[in-house]
Amino acid sequence: MLSQLEELNEYEQTEQRRLANATRMHQTVQRMLSSALGDKAKFSVAVPPGRVSRKDAAAQFYALLVLKKQCVVDIAQAAPYADISITRGPQFDRKF
Repeated sequence: MLSQLEELNEYEQTEQRRLANATRMHQTVQRMLSSALGDKAKFSVAVPPGRVSRKDAAAQFYALLVLKKQCVVDIAQAAPYADISITRGPQFDRKF
């Protein structure tokens, strides 16, 4: 059985990984929106199908949701399993 200190350390490490993933996703979206794509980006471009594991895709999707929650990006999806459009949110230029 893990002690409370070990559980806290494990929780902190998990949160650090999540923050690192959100930071990487933020940087990816910044690059995409700065490129020829203009003001919109598609999530399928950030996570090409078949090029990453399911676990990595889930982590990147979670990072995208974290950015949405923090108003860094706005997201829209026309239908289930369709591409996710990503646009700048009110806090887009915020630093992590």
